[in-house]
Amino acid sequence: MARPGRTWRLDAVHRWYTGLVATSHPRIQVTEDPELARALRAAAPHLPAGLSRSRQVRELAIAGARHLAAEPPTEERRTMLLEGLAESFMKPETAGIDWDLLRDGKLRAWPVR
Repeated sequence: MARPGRTWRLDAVHRWYTGLVATSHPRIQVTEDPELARALRAAAPHLPAGLSRSRQVRELAIAGARHLAAEPPTEERRTMLLEGLAESFMKPETAGIDWDLLRDGKLRAWPVR
């Protein structure tokens, strides 16, 4: 709210509004349509907590650009990743599955007589 006797002038035609904000970088406007809202909800658990919506959009745009620009994995790299994943399931400490609990549940559900 302007004080009496003080006027504010915003030269929006030539300078937009960067004279009043903390950066001189150009700004863009993004409409939060349903598709963008879904993308932001899906990305939220993977972004730092407490980011403003504009920072979430920025982080999502940067991550998306990196993903699009990245080289697709080679067949050799895919094979290596799958073998590593399969190996992790073979070791109880990295399997992510409690084999004893699974075995006990199976025995209770289908008792051996």
